[in-house]
Amino acid sequence: MQKSISVRILGRDYPLRVHEKDEATMRAVANTVDRRMQAFKSKHPEQPDLVAAVISALGLAEEVIATRNTSNKVLQAIDLELRLLDRELIAALP
Repeated sequence: MQKSISVRILGRDYPLRVHEKDEATMRAVANTVDRRMQAFKSKHPEQPDLVAAVISALGLAEEVIATRNTSNKVLQAIDLELRLLDRELIAALP
């Protein structure tokens, strides 16, 4: 079931509709975005909010891509290890 919530980012409220089970996650996401934008604005108060939003989005997207790349490398290493173990198990069977 969906519910309406409000999140605050850079001093502005944004109404959202989310599934009840996703409310805590969405609030955490909004808090992360707000912290990023607040940090940018504290270092660059002369920049408009849109610039803070874009720079923050770029930073978060960079982290997502780096995490995804790392995750893919780990999954590939696990897959390789499982294939090697599978071969060893097959070789050990009578």
